[in-house]
Amino acid sequence: MKKIIAGLIDDGAEFIKNEGKLYCVHARKTHEWPNFPEKVVSLIEEDMLKYPEALKALSEWENLLPEDHLYRYIVCRFGGIDDEPDISSEGKISHKEYFECGLRGKCRFEGKLCCSIKADYGVLTKMELEVLKHSSLSYKEIADRLFISVETVSTHMQNLRSKTGLKNSTQLAIYAMQKGVINENN
Repeated sequence: MKKIIAGLIDDGAEFIKNEGKLYCVHARKTHEWPNFPEKVVSLIEEDMLKYPEALKALSEWENLLPEDHLYRYIVCRFGGIDDEPDISSEGKISHKEYFECGLRGKCRFEGKLCCSIKADYGVLTKMELEVLKHSSLSYKEIADRLFISVETVSTHMQNLRSKTGLKNSTQLAIYAMQKGVINENN
């Protein structure tokens, strides 16, 4: 069963970066940056203060103007669509989202500003995310694509199952799709 995007029928919020634009779906309306609802902006600004490592990354980002800090924080942490609201109807912010921004593996702020996936039983490492991206393939195919051994793939898959509580590769591939780590084009 597909979930409805937060904000379409409730007071939750979902942030979406699409074709270079940032949107917020909230209270049954879609808002384009920078015209986000004040309530949503306040919640995100409060959230930012809880993550000093993210604030440090924003302060060190070259050529990033102060008025762009909030925008960059939202894009890096919440830019994709997943199966959980970025902000629930009760105002709770979820940091379990993965967003493929195009800078993965190259950004010096990776894992500091953006979110790794926080699974139910642990945070996925960069390499676990890479393996998860290919979880619909055989271990041999994953190993060949990532230039690692089949045994290393097996270890990462075991860690992924342990951290997510899932039982097999099929469940991991579905999880990866739900989280936006892989899509039909991968």
